[in-house]
Amino acid sequence: DFANFNELVQAFVVSTSSTETSWARETLTKNLMVNWDVENSLSLVSARMFDLASELLGKQIPYEGQEPVNFLHYLRGYEYLPHFDGRSGLDEPQPVGKRVATTLLYCEAPTLGGATVFPQGQKVKFQPGPGDLLFFEYDRDPGRDAMHAACPIIEGNKTVLTQWHRLGVSPETPWDTFEAWGT
Repeated sequence: DFANFNELVQAFVVSTSSTETSWARETLTKNLMVNWDVENSLSLVSARMFDLASELLGKQIPYEGQEPVNFLHYLRGYEYLPHFDGRSGLDEPQPVGKRVATTLLYCEAPTLGGATVFPQGQKVKFQPGPGDLLFFEYDRDPGRDAMHAACPIIEGNKTVLTQWHRLGVSPETPWDTFEAWGT
């Protein structure tokens, strides 16, 4: 068990000026802190996601200093409107410490609905099954931006582990030192 369902809260989004409940992100959520000194389900799954991201990006993504794993649970009718996880479609490199890619691990998949879609550029629709993994980087090509959404759940539930990947972070300079959220 990654998360106790009784501990899940309404998802929040953060902007440069405030933290607020998101009406665009109708999910229940909990951040899961990875203890890299303990070998358990969470540390093993997270390590595999970082290793895969490193292989696909051709760059070593450090384990430590990253954001926590985000546990998302979608009930019937829940969705996540189109959004970006990081800078995308800009003709410049990602700044050090900013998100460069996302991995979604689908632990539970709905029987109807709940696809992850990329509505711009190549217009991709991914209908997940339990155990499926979706990786995407934030491409500088405007025709392949990483805007994505979670379609409404029509039947069943969906549970996802989200790991965002950053370059240039470490235990001494963790991810949150590169953000000015809520200040």
